Amino acid sequence: MLFEARIKLLSPAIVTTRRTELGFVKPADHIPGSMLRGAILTALYLEGRLDRDDLEREAESPSLLASPAYPMLKGSKSLPATPSMMRCDRCHVIEYYGLPERLIAPKLYHECDGQQGHREPLKPIHGSLVAVVDGELEEVRVSAFRATSVAIDKGRRVAARGMLFDYEAIAEGTEFWSLLLVPDQYRFNSIEVTVGRGRSRGFGSAALTVQPAQQHPGTEWYVALSPIVPQRRFGWRGCAVRLIEVFGRTSKLQTGWDYMRGRMRPIVRVARRGSLVKAEVMGESRDEVLRVGIPVKVSDFCLTGLNALIPLSEYESILGVKRSHE
Repeated sequence: MLFEARIKLLSPAIVTTRRTELGFVKPADHIPGSMLRGAILTALYLEGRLDRDDLEREAESPSLLASPAYPMLKGSKSLPATPSMMRCDRCHVIEYYGLPERLIAPKLYHECDGQQGHREPLKPIHGSLVAVVDGELEEVRVSAFRATSVAIDKGRRVAARGMLFDYEAIAEGTEFWSLLLVPDQYRFNSIEVTVGRGRSRGFGSAALTVQPAQQHPGTEWYVALSPIVPQRRFGWRGCAVRLIEVFGRTSKLQTGWDYMRGRMRPIVRVARRGSLVKAEVMGESRDEVLRVGIPVKVSDFCLTGLNALIPLSEYESILGVKRSHE
């Protein structure tokens, strides 16, 4: 069954996009779907509702799936901006141009509408997080702080001399939302999970609650809720997708650490979150599975947290935007 989840941080969370020689810096603006899924499975395992065999089965054939968890802004859900969203750097107004055809023609570039007494070229914000506040679109950034800590010598159980490192953490109290596909045997209403690094230091504790998710019927245009692996076809458990067109920038993505195998998962090329996707979607479970992301096999790894799509109509409904430039 498909659920909408709320995740509230009970302690700061170290969810970073990269590690440098100084430590874990540059906090992520979301909780990746694969990380959230792993946190839920770990919590269920610690509660005794899953055993080692269940975890191994989930690694090879996932049944519990999660979309990325994006922050809430003043009670509003945030979503990644599409390639047809642009911002004026002077007045910070965000314009929405709908489908790719409206973005490309008839202009080679777009300008602010001049209501603030100026005409400035608009800057694409594809992939940035946006939410509607007081009827206006705003970019969303998580509140974070930076601190210095010291490594612990496990043998002596004291601070390790000369082993200082920095970390940036998302602030306690930050709230996120996500979509979860939860099989009946794992069903829960609320659960406490731990996300990110530093669990032994008390970081990443979060309260997660769920409620049934509302769904909009899909047509042919979708918005990528997560990065998309640009394969022509992929499917999972009764849901099949044929990609017709993907409109958005591409990049390389490190898909994380595999705890069952004890090694890094592969780097894959993906279309960024927020990409506009024209697709044919088939199958009885398509509306549920598509929103949490279809797992894909890459180099013998089953990758989750990718390929999550929501209908364009649902995207526009959440953000309260209309295709006013058609």
